[in-house]
Amino acid sequence: MSAKLNFIKAFTVKRLEKIYAEHIVLSRATGIDNLTQKQFWRILKDQLAIISRKANTGSYTFTKYKLKLVSKGRGKSPREISIPTIRDRICLRALCEVLTKTYQESVSFDLPQDTVRIVKSCVDSGKYESFIKLDVSNFYPTIEHPVLLKKLRSKIRSPIVLNLIESAITTPTVSKSSKFDVASNIGVPQGLAISNILAAIYLLEIDKKFSSIRSAKYFRYVDDILILCKDKQKAAISNEIIQEFKSIGLKVHDPILAPAKSSAGRLGERFDYLGYEFRNEPLGKASIPITTARSGSIEKLKESLASIFTGYKHSKIKSLDFLTWRLNMRITGCVFQDKSRGWLFFFSEINDETLLHQLDLYVAKLAKRFNVKIAPKSFVRAFYEINRRRHTTNYVPNFDRYSIDQMKSVLTDYFNKSVGGLTDEEIEYEFKKRIDRQSRELLVDLATNSSAS
Repeated sequence: MSAKLNFIKAFTVKRLEKIYAEHIVLSRATGIDNLTQKQFWRILKDQLAIISRKANTGSYTFTKYKLKLVSKGRGKSPREISIPTIRDRICLRALCEVLTKTYQESVSFDLPQDTVRIVKSCVDSGKYESFIKLDVSNFYPTIEHPVLLKKLRSKIRSPIVLNLIESAITTPTVSKSSKFDVASNIGVPQGLAISNILAAIYLLEIDKKFSSIRSAKYFRYVDDILILCKDKQKAAISNEIIQEFKSIGLKVHDPILAPAKSSAGRLGERFDYLGYEFRNEPLGKASIPITTARSGSIEKLKESLASIFTGYKHSKIKSLDFLTWRLNMRITGCVFQDKSRGWLFFFSEINDETLLHQLDLYVAKLAKRFNVKIAPKSFVRAFYEINRRRHTTNYVPNFDRYSIDQMKSVLTDYFNKSVGGLTDEEIEYEFKKRIDRQSRELLVDLATNSSAS
């Protein structure tokens, strides 16, 4: 189906209303207009009509995005995230649907752990001798608009669709609006619903070229590139990739000149990819391949576990039930809105059982340190359930399956929320709002594992 027909379907008032309900309504983020969800509900129908009418006539314009700085760690410049207004978020999500359906045969988005599963299989296969790990410098901010728009025009003919995309990527991101703000002329703002797919479209031809190299396996997840190959191929492949990216305005760090950013070596040596660490561990005269979580990811998880106990210690209402519930969420993760969320879901491809036992021991030590008698769930057991019984287990909560009575219990038992007088629809909203907040906390543990986070 053409982009124009996909656009017409996505920008009906009925479809926009569904997009709002499925993707936007639970978000607490506010744009530069500071309009909250509660305020937006009152004008929802009018705003949906405006989006539909203006988008279809080609007159829709985006409000300036609000700047949010996200730390990437000590000594690193923060990542700049663009926060659209609620109305613009609805429009951008609809535009993302248009692009996803238009490019569905050529662009796919695998979960990081699914990519890691293939990497692990290739590493264990014995077909490859070496690895090349390349980092794209400042990826999103250096995407060139003329190059991106030229690539889009080869597939999208509709001026209305193209102009809306161009408007989205040229809208400035500001901390405070000023009449002196100017349109952006380079880069794709991070944080928009369309950011990832536009980046994927930008690299379509390069991905296709390097995926076809004989005797090598090419992986790219946003700005992290991994190639498994024969040792004699390393230098040639690295140089060719660096040149190809340079031709579209992107800089790839050379593994020889910038070993802290990019690297190359023999398989069996330690390397990391998408938050995972791959290495060989001695076993007698032989060695066994180990796939585990990167040390930084483990420390981040431990910090978040400790913070739950600290929060309990300083809480006026010291509820052991809520402490245990939050802890169990952090240990097992959950399923919510058709997505598997949590540390163990992300690291479901590790084969390092020792780490899981160490994490269980760490939780037990925290309980002892904070002098609380609780019986939380187990990392070892949760890992087994996720990998062996993911679709049938009750050990890992699937909040999408909760009945109204179960939602009531969660609201009253853990959140001290009175549900008397609330309709089923209101109960469902209050439940989802709180679960969304808790499940977003799970993403914090994974924030440094990949650029897509």
